[in-house]
Amino acid sequence: MTKEKWTTNCHQLFSTPLFVFKLYEHEGLDHALLQVISQQRSLDGNGQAVSNVLGWHSQGNLFALDEVKPFRELVDSAIAESAMAMGYEHVRIKAANCWANVNPKHASNKIHDHANCLFSGVYYVKAPKESGNLMFYDPRSARTFYKPMVQSYTAFTADAIAHVAEAGLLLIFPSWLKHGVEPNMNDEERISVSFNYIFG
Repeated sequence: MTKEKWTTNCHQLFSTPLFVFKLYEHEGLDHALLQVISQQRSLDGNGQAVSNVLGWHSQGNLFALDEVKPFRELVDSAIAESAMAMGYEHVRIKAANCWANVNPKHASNKIHDHANCLFSGVYYVKAPKESGNLMFYDPRSARTFYKPMVQSYTAFTADAIAHVAEAGLLLIFPSWLKHGVEPNMNDEERISVSFNYIFG
């Protein structure tokens, strides 16, 4: 009989959360947001040059629009739930800005983060297949000092993790987490609404 050598446990230190909310019956919300975004594009055809490449980025004032109030209330609730899960239930948090991204075929978003914010997120209004994964990049810069070759990637060895875009999904993550969007390879547009929350 072989005598056991030890007991073992693996602790995952300094976790990075990604909160994913899958909305029920989101079609009515999507339709309302599409109307708002269409109106904003007609008022500002050039959009804002931020992280988008070949796409359209609205002004950051969507939360101020009356038509967007139901969406803002929904995001406020999701932010509060995310904050509580992270231990921030007593921290005052408020919305900073909200904008729309429209990515036609071949459009993408460069790798970036959201400085001076606490939470960032995105809601997918329209996301056809192969319209661009949301890519998250490992924030631990120390890992680049020495990287052994591996045969397969795990949560411990991957440099980036892809999250598939899907209409009705609401994602919330720390604003310091670098992210970008792969090129849209579908003929249809990929439409999303993003937002930032800050200390209140």
